[in-house]
Amino acid sequence: MGLIRANALHADVLAALHGEAFPEEPWNAETFRALLAQPTSFAWLDERGGFLFLRIAADEAEILTLGSILRRQGIACALMEAGVQHAKAEGVTKIFLEVADQNIAARALYAAFGFTQLSVRKHYYTNGSDALIMVLEF
Repeated sequence: MGLIRANALHADVLAALHGEAFPEEPWNAETFRALLAQPTSFAWLDERGGFLFLRIAADEAEILTLGSILRRQGIACALMEAGVQHAKAEGVTKIFLEVADQNIAARALYAAFGFTQLSVRKHYYTNGSDALIMVLEF
């Protein structure tokens, strides 16, 4: 399938993929290096062109970013599966994430994994769209 656990050596690749997936709000390599230096941060790369970044605190986790440069290839689904399984193995009981209310494809993916909407952050993104706060409870 081509999934690998990312580390600080992958920061440039993560930044390039993030920039391609989210051109309006790209993260730079230094941001990824700093996050990956934290012992509670975990990232995966899909060699087909995708990434997932997860941070764990006690029994909760947050998906900080998930992106794919190819649509409908199962990349995001494979990354979500890896992240959810890792979180469960680490004793996590809840995973949180934020998603743009206009991102119908991502919302459908998260719903398929059992995420439900918890709240809304109005005008959260730079383009003025709202962020939906979603949670998956085990």
